[in-house]
This record gives sequence, structure tokens and C-alpha cells, in this order.
Amino acid sequence: MHFQLISASGVKYDDEAYEILVPAKDGTIAIFKEHMPLLTVGVPGVLSIRKKSSDSDEQLEHFAVYGGVLQTEGDSARFITEDVTAADEVSEQESREALDRAQKLVESAGTRETLHEARSVAQHHEVRLNLARLKKRHHH
Repeated sequence: MHFQLISASGVKYDDEAYEILVPAKDGTIAIFKEHMPLLTVGVPGVLSIRKKSSDSDEQLEHFAVYGGVLQTEGDSARFITEDVTAADEVSEQESREALDRAQKLVESAGTRETLHEARSVAQHHEVRLNLARLKKRHHH
């Protein structure tokens, strides 16, 4: 099937894929060729792409997404999101440090608005850290 991963800054993936694993509210959705037509909301998490049926889990291509919309139709699927981070764009140490800083912001938030923003930032960095850990696991 043809899959596109599109962010506000441009197309991050536009190629054939055997399977796409999309983070959704009720868990991960696996999308294959000829998936029933679907329009659903994605949640922050790691979106994974298996290019060929013979590819192992270690060969999956991973991207951090921070919510978005998934649309499937026949032989094509697309995930549209505001922001995408590729595995090669993230460092585990930097992500862990950023998450620690964000969690301190959550703890010190004085208003409901600053608490909401701090939690959003923390969630963003938690997703990046999960992506970095996946990258590390598959490269050792």
C-alpha cells in the first residue's frame, strides 16, 4: 500500500509500506493493504512502518508523532500531524534531560493553564524518549 506521513513542515514519508502501526486512543492500530476505509484520531506516540512483509521488528522505521489524523482508503493511507520526529533526529540523553525539565515544570505549575502546557511539553518529550529507546534497542 502507499503510505504518506505528512507534517506541517512537509512530507516525512511517501512510499510503499506493508504495515503501519499507528498510536490511537484505544491502543495501536495495525494498517495493512485493503484496510477498510477509516478516519480516526491518532494520539502522541511512536508510529512504525514495516516496508516489506519479510522485514523484522528491528527493521521497522519509527517516527514520533504528537497526535494527528489517520485516513485509509483502498491501497493508500495517510497520517497527517502537526509535528513528526524521525528516529535519527533524537538522542536518548537529550530526551531524558528535556523530560526531566518538563516534569519539574509540571510540579511547579501555578495555574491550570501552565499545568496543562507543562503536561503537554512533558508528553512530547516522553514520546521522543520512547523513540530514542526504540532506536537504541534496534541498533545494538
